[in-house]
Amino acid sequence: MSPPLAMWEREAVVVELEKGESGLGFSILDYQVSHTDASKTVLVIRSLVPGGVADKDGRLLPGDRLMFVNETDLEGSSLDYAVHVLKSTGYGPVRIGVAKPLPVSRLLIVCVHSFAKFRL
Repeated sequence: MSPPLAMWEREAVVVELEKGESGLGFSILDYQVSHTDASKTVLVIRSLVPGGVADKDGRLLPGDRLMFVNETDLEGSSLDYAVHVLKSTGYGPVRIGVAKPLPVSRLLIVCVHSFAKFRL
């Protein structure tokens, strides 16, 4: 078993954005987190629309893992389903849960621990 390609904080940060006619101002992608199992993917913020709602707010960043939108859990969901959920939200406040990438210092500790565990 290989360690994951990327890691995020365990707890989600909730960001509330005001959706208007121009949308929420970010795009997402599905990211493969396993070398050996292509079905293990997570949803990640790909980019922010310059000057868009998310960009102006400043709390969402490329690389953040999308966990939920309003009351809809997106862990283990397909990219198509997540896009549907995001597009189906009405105008007004939208609650977005994201897990932030682990800081490099914590990631190194986790990787060293994982490496030691895999050597056994």
